[in-house]
Amino acid sequence: QDTLLRGAEQALATVLEATRNLEVVTAVGLPVQVDNKLYNCAAIIQKGKVLGLVPKTHLPNYGEFYEKRQFAPAPKEGTSLSLCGQKDEVLLQAGQIFRCENIPELTLGFEICEDLWTPDSPSVQMAQAGATIIGNLSASNDLIGKDAYRRQLVTMQSAKLLCGYVYSSAGE
Repeated sequence: QDTLLRGAEQALATVLEATRNLEVVTAVGLPVQVDNKLYNCAAIIQKGKVLGLVPKTHLPNYGEFYEKRQFAPAPKEGTSLSLCGQKDEVLLQAGQIFRCENIPELTLGFEICEDLWTPDSPSVQMAQAGATIIGNLSASNDLIGKDAYRRQLVTMQSAKLLCGYVYSSAGE
């Protein structure tokens, strides 16, 4: 576990350096350990700085998914922590929204994989708080028919929340 976390922090440091001069917002997944709990997180990055860490809220524990073996669900209260030698502490909390200073209508929210599939998806609260685009980092498996169902789910979430919903999965 320590090797995984060290490796994740080294990989994050590489991404921070690579994005140092970029305005684009980047979201990358990584494990984050806080108080002896491991969280599956999205690091939200811009211009070489982590803006926030968004932990996964809903952990699947059915079928082929066994996330509760390693990860804890998002904590109820946010916590701030130091990361990669960054000057400012980073907030680890689900449901964060990130407002663009130059484009007031652009407000981003992020959730992770299973969070989309649940009735109380964090994206609902983020849209209510003003998110206009919601990103979903996923490593969803492929099953027959799942791609079409997932596409419908993302389309309906976008329509229901009146926002753009960007779903990105690992793999092909």
